[in-house]
Amino acid sequence: MVNIRFEGREFDCREGETVLDALLRQGQNPPFSCRNGSCLVCLRRCVRGEPTEASQRALRPSLRRAGYFLPCKCKPQGSMEIEPPRAADLFSRAVVAEKEIVGDVCVLRLESATSLYYHAGQFLNLRREDGLMRSYSLASLPTEDYLLEVHVKRMPGGAMSEWIFDTLTVGDELDYQGPNGRVYYVSGSRMEDQDLLLVGNGTGAAPLLGIVRDAIDVGHRGRIRLFFGSRTRDGLYLHDRFTALANAHPSIEYVPCLSGEHVPEGFARGRVHEIALARCPELRGQRIFVAGHPAMVAAVEAAALTAGLDPSEVHADPYEVRSAPEKPTPIAEGATTRRAEIGTADPEMWQALREGELLREILHDFYTDVFEDSILSPYFHNVTKERVVGQVFSFMRDVFKGERSYFGMRPRTAHHWMVISDAIFDHREAMMVRTLRKHGLPEHLVSRWRKFEEGFRGDIVKPTPWALVIDGVEMPLDGFGEEELTVGTMCDGCQRAVEVGERVRYHLRLGLTYCATCAFSERRQSSAPTASPTGGVRA
Repeated sequence: MVNIRFEGREFDCREGETVLDALLRQGQNPPFSCRNGSCLVCLRRCVRGEPTEASQRALRPSLRRAGYFLPCKCKPQGSMEIEPPRAADLFSRAVVAEKEIVGDVCVLRLESATSLYYHAGQFLNLRREDGLMRSYSLASLPTEDYLLEVHVKRMPGGAMSEWIFDTLTVGDELDYQGPNGRVYYVSGSRMEDQDLLLVGNGTGAAPLLGIVRDAIDVGHRGRIRLFFGSRTRDGLYLHDRFTALANAHPSIEYVPCLSGEHVPEGFARGRVHEIALARCPELRGQRIFVAGHPAMVAAVEAAALTAGLDPSEVHADPYEVRSAPEKPTPIAEGATTRRAEIGTADPEMWQALREGELLREILHDFYTDVFEDSILSPYFHNVTKERVVGQVFSFMRDVFKGERSYFGMRPRTAHHWMVISDAIFDHREAMMVRTLRKHGLPEHLVSRWRKFEEGFRGDIVKPTPWALVIDGVEMPLDGFGEEELTVGTMCDGCQRAVEVGERVRYHLRLGLTYCATCAFSERRQSSAPTASPTGGVRA
């Protein structure tokens, strides 16, 4: 047994126990989500002792050198003292070198205090001094541009955008973190020979500008078709730059699109994604980049999946719109995003699934693989495969039959606490497609299934947990409750039987229950904050 010093207190860590599990067992509430090193939410810094190699494997070298590690992957060999991350380690400093306002878009060019390796199309998280942070895509090209270029759209009442427009000036400094994101051109890959279809609106044009420039820079051999849309002509703030690129490179076709009433000659009339899909009906074999309004992005993604493209060939960057006043949207109030998911039957799908018989076989095989998968299995801790299969079967049965007999949690609600990236979502989708094909589901129905599940990406992929509201009461995302048992159970810390009448502590999200010996360590110098047993939901 070794000691872990955390937030000024000492805790024991048993043999074979991770640092995260040891802290949870003893009533501490560090940030975490996947518990398997995928999401990086639990990242901490070791200031005394040595993190294990496994706990640092997923981190970049600079963080490893600074002592950072993932507590969910660390089974310490000796005592450790750990602290929260330092902002200086996770953020870099930049100076505003140039600021150009074009209509309702501000083009910022930043001079970084340190060198930055990035791909055009990735994004940076910009942070002002009070901690407010927003993400902006990179339009600059590292091989040609010394300055980092990001585009910011003014949002009415938007705290960050209005500060950038009205207060931030040339010479000011700000913090940034990154680069992040998977929407970028990959040189030296199959992508160099594929036709590229790029669709964007608003400041979604920023990453597309960088991607087109990157493709040209490496000598892209395929065709490049670029569709940029807005409601009015003023909204096409990169029109001149895109036109110049198309005039200089015959392989580039640029189509400016306007959806408003006044459409000058030389501009296509209509919504940008509808025009792009109408002019490019054959999507197979193409590489698609789409960025901008979430609804537009979702429409292009759905069309691509329906056409049979692999998810790895669709690079999507939906821009979340935030306006003041800002208030987290509780799950109960935000659960209407997919209300139409049930009610429209799919008789062809239901018949192909042999009225549920094949559906249950598919789900059983799929979740067998999921429970053995190193990336996905941690999200199903403390729940049985049979329970998951039963719940998903009931939900999918209602979807395909157009009924409303399932009253369990919808995907947005069930996943409210999970921090899941696009990469993890894509990994799950690839596993599902393999299972569907293994069971012989016709290819056009595989595409339809993928399109349906893709519609939930916005409800599942997120960088932080969402609030859960039940009967108008916001439930705590984390924390502990204490109670006296009325039914015996097993301690999740030491595996001993806990008898009726014993006092236990349980984790509100995970449902892990700890006996008094495990939970109320004598090394604790003060009681950990707990929640009332009636104030949370046992998982």
